[in-house]
Amino acid sequence: MKVFVEALGMASCLGPVIPACAAFRANLPRPSPSPDVDVAHPGDEEPRPVTVCALPVATFGFSGVGRLVALACEVLKDVGARVDLRVLGPETGVYLSLPDPWERGLDLGEPEGTETLRMDALGRRVLEASLRNMGLEWSGPRRFFGGGHVAFARALHAAQAALRSGGLRSCLVMGVDCLIEAPTLHALADGRRLKTPEQPVGLIPGEAGAALLLSTGGPAQPPRGEVQVVLHAVRLGEEPHPRGADRPSDGRALAACAEAVLAAAGALRARPLLVSDHNGEEGRAREWGMVLLHLRTLDASLEGLQTWYPSSGFGDVGAAMGAVGACVAVRGLQRGYAPSTVSLVFASADDSGRGAILVGTTAAHPSGGALP
Repeated sequence: MKVFVEALGMASCLGPVIPACAAFRANLPRPSPSPDVDVAHPGDEEPRPVTVCALPVATFGFSGVGRLVALACEVLKDVGARVDLRVLGPETGVYLSLPDPWERGLDLGEPEGTETLRMDALGRRVLEASLRNMGLEWSGPRRFFGGGHVAFARALHAAQAALRSGGLRSCLVMGVDCLIEAPTLHALADGRRLKTPEQPVGLIPGEAGAALLLSTGGPAQPPRGEVQVVLHAVRLGEEPHPRGADRPSDGRALAACAEAVLAAAGALRARPLLVSDHNGEEGRAREWGMVLLHLRTLDASLEGLQTWYPSSGFGDVGAAMGAVGACVAVRGLQRGYAPSTVSLVFASADDSGRGAILVGTTAAHPSGGALP
């Protein structure tokens, strides 16, 4: 059973999904100094603002859970511009990827409990408040996922399984996260993980939300000039030597996820475009280099593939990274400016989680010329 991408939505420093992906394609990033946090690095005479990728308006004045709610509302608004969310009933699920509230220092007013309990508590608060603010009611199943960069891949994997089993007819899979609040920025600075003019090896923190609305009811008529995109496969894995261990990752676990999705999709009509969540940190760079080496060893035709790096335009957006990468990949396929008819999206968490997502155009649209 095919799973179609029916609609996209995004809230980011570059705007909603259509202008954001256009700006990313044109290499028009919009970093800005944090208005709240200054950091002094060794050798600095005085603290300097941290460079971040923040939403220009929507999240201003919000913090903690409220900021995640603001992001989710903007995503729902963007998806709702393409699909009437009010008509979605119990046959539509909501699968939401979020940061671990313990890692973000979010006070939920409840005992800490296990990670699953924390994610459920945060997910319920974010989703219920978002739906209420948007005037929406949703009686379908709801599930919540953590896992950093791999959180969205986990949500997408579960959603695809539910759709293919016939348990659901459609599913909104969404990720939201914010790395630009003061406690997170100070923690990143203390760990020397921030990119600065003096330290080019590092990440730029961001905030974003993004979503894919999936369905099995057959492709709706796409907008003029666009093609239909299918979610081929999602595969998850575990890294036995995550970054920060005694030795860096050798890339085998992430490459195995890519090999698995390629095998699940069968014969491809084109060499895939790669969409990486590499954010500029040294450990991720080493792992990514090893992944490319393993892919070349797997199949000589996979050498020299073009790669997109969404973090260069949106910053590192944590649990929303996979969602942003998937939207960027799908939009490139829809509009025909991706250099392939298939895209392979990678997800690598700070812990052991790994994942890969394969999307592509339908057989009815085997290729598409680049559109203006």
